[in-house]
Amino acid sequence: MFPTPVRQPIILRSDNLRSDDFGALFSRFFGNRYSDSPPLPSNIIIGGVYGRHDGVSFRRMHYHGDFSVSFPDPQDEITFVIPTAGKIVFNHATESIGVTHMGLAVDKADIRSMRFVDDHAHHGMSINRHQLTERLSMLLDKPILQKIVFAPSVDLNTAAFQGIRALIDLATGAEFDLLLNSGTLMPSRLREMLIDAVLEAWPHNFSEALRRPTAMVAPRHVKLAVEFIQAHPEQLVSGVDLARLSHVSQRALQEGFRRFVGMSIVAYQRQVRLERAYDALKRRGSGSVTEVALRFGFSNVGRFCQCFQGAFGVSPAEFRTRG
Repeated sequence: MFPTPVRQPIILRSDNLRSDDFGALFSRFFGNRYSDSPPLPSNIIIGGVYGRHDGVSFRRMHYHGDFSVSFPDPQDEITFVIPTAGKIVFNHATESIGVTHMGLAVDKADIRSMRFVDDHAHHGMSINRHQLTERLSMLLDKPILQKIVFAPSVDLNTAAFQGIRALIDLATGAEFDLLLNSGTLMPSRLREMLIDAVLEAWPHNFSEALRRPTAMVAPRHVKLAVEFIQAHPEQLVSGVDLARLSHVSQRALQEGFRRFVGMSIVAYQRQVRLERAYDALKRRGSGSVTEVALRFGFSNVGRFCQCFQGAFGVSPAEFRTRG
C-alpha cells in the first residue's frame, strides 16, 4: 500500500472557543497573520470553520459578542462577505455595512479596521488580488491592464450569491475534510472553483468581457491598425503614425479603438507586447527576462516586470520557473 502524504492541514474547526484560545489555534495552523493587531476581549467566543490554501481563504464563522479588529498593514486581498446574522462593518474611505441581505466585496488594501456587531456570523472568502488577476487573464486569454474592481455591495437575495454560499458550505463541510487536509489536487481545484465563482457571479468591471466571447466586427481602419501592431509588436508607433497608415484622423482611430477594441491605442500596444513576452517566456531558449523585455520594446526592465505581474498575476521570473 502507498502511504497517504502528511502535510499541514488547511482546515481549522473550532467549537465556540474563547478568543485567545481561538487565536492560539489559528496561529498553530496558519501562522500569526494578525500579530500587529491588538488582542480581542477575552469574553468573545468564536466558532466555525476556516480554511486557507495558496492565497485563498474560505470560512463559515460565528462570533458571540461585539468587538473590533484593526489592520495596521494593508493586505493585497479582496474579501467577499455573505452575512448570515448580525452585522459587520468595514472602515475605509467610506463605511461598508454587511447584514443578512447585503453582501460586501472589500479591498483589504484600503481598510484599517472592521467591527463585528450583534453576534455576527457569515460565509466568506478572501482572495489574493494576484490570484484573481492571473485567473481572469487565463479565462480571457489576454493581459489584464486595468485593476479588477468588484461591486462593493450586492443584494444576496439572488440565485448567484446563494450558489457561492452553497459552495462555501461544501468546502467547509466535514465530508470534505479528508480530501482537503490530506490531498494535493483537491485544495488546488477548490481554490480555482472559489475564484471562478466570484469572477462569474459577483459583478465587476470585466463581467461583460467574460460573458461576451466574440467581439464586434471592427471597421477597416481599426483592423489595419490592429494588424500593424500585431505584426510589429516591438515598434512603439504613435497614434498619429497609425492613423496615417490607416487613412483616417487620429481622433477617428482613437474612437474606433475605444469602441471596438475596448481600450486606447497605447493600452492595446502594451497588451500585444505583453502577450508576445508571455509567449516568449513560455519557450525554452528565448533569452533572459531582460532580453525578452528589451525585445518587445520595454526599455525599463523593472517597469516590464511590474506590468507583467499586474497583467498576468505572476512575475516573469516566477512564470518562467513554472514553465
